[in-house]
Amino acid sequence: MQSQKKVNVLIVDNDDQVLWKFQQLLEDAGFNTTATWSGHEALGLLRSGVFDVLLVDDYLPDLHSHDFLEQVNRLAIQPSIVVMHSATPKSDDLRCYESLGVAQLVDKRNPISVCQAVSFCPAEQPLASNR
Repeated sequence: MQSQKKVNVLIVDNDDQVLWKFQQLLEDAGFNTTATWSGHEALGLLRSGVFDVLLVDDYLPDLHSHDFLEQVNRLAIQPSIVVMHSATPKSDDLRCYESLGVAQLVDKRNPISVCQAVSFCPAEQPLASNR
């Protein structure tokens, strides 16, 4: 019997309750997770480890999300990116996220859709196909 490799997910959100909730949900679904509230710490973790999926809030207290994603795109190892939002994104934001390689954009108030987005990430569906 062959065992499947667990997907490694890095969760980045400024709210500890959100971090804990998504960490628990994703671990219960069979993912390996690491969590941080800091964009700078997340960049360090991405440089030092191998993450298959980056689940990141659209607001980070220490780094603008677009700047953060630009830095992620310069890394040697590129995870699939899921951006969580809590307000309807503007069309300019959608275009920007698409240009930054975001695979999925999901409403963080819907935990099931967040977990589904992470599950679908290895298929690397581009954001444009989800509109």
